[in-house]
Amino acid sequence: MFRLPPNLGVAQQYTAVSPSDVTALEESLPSNSRMLVGLVFSERYSGFEEDCSRANAKLFSLFQEPGLSPWPEYPQQFITPDEDGEPIAWIHYQSSPAWWTILLVILGGVFLLPIIGVLPVWIIDFMFPGFTETIGTIGMIVVIGGLMFFLLPMLKPVKEEVAK
Repeated sequence: MFRLPPNLGVAQQYTAVSPSDVTALEESLPSNSRMLVGLVFSERYSGFEEDCSRANAKLFSLFQEPGLSPWPEYPQQFITPDEDGEPIAWIHYQSSPAWWTILLVILGGVFLLPIIGVLPVWIIDFMFPGFTETIGTIGMIVVIGGLMFFLLPMLKPVKEEVAK
C-alpha cells in the first residue's frame, strides 16, 4: 500500500477499472488536485523496480515545462514501486489539466514487455475459458508419455542368445 506523507490524508477514493475512468475523474477534479493511481500487475516481475525508475526518468525528461508536476513531498518522483513488494507501480502527480491519458501512453512504452507478455494469455483465456489449464495438463501428459517411451525399453529383460 502507498504510504502517504504524514501531512496528507485521503479526501476521496475511487476504484477505476479502465483508463477512461481515471481521465473522467481527473477532469472532474479542481486544478492542482493530487492524483494517486496504482497500476496493478499480475506479478512483480524481474526488473520491475528498474522499469519504474526508467519510467520516472522518462517522465521527468519529457515534462520539464510547467504543467505536470510531482507532489511537493516527492519532488523527484512521479512513479514509486510498492514498498510492501506488491506488483503495483504507484503514479502520483498534481493534476492540471487532465494528464492521465498522456501519462498512460508514455508508461505503456516503458511497461510494454510485461503487458505484451500477458496479453495473449488474457485473450486466449477470454475466448476459451479454462484453456490455459488444459495446456498445462496436455504438457504434463506429453512429459509423462515421453518418459514412458524412453523408460519402458530399458525395463525389458535382455534375452541372451546362445551361440550354436
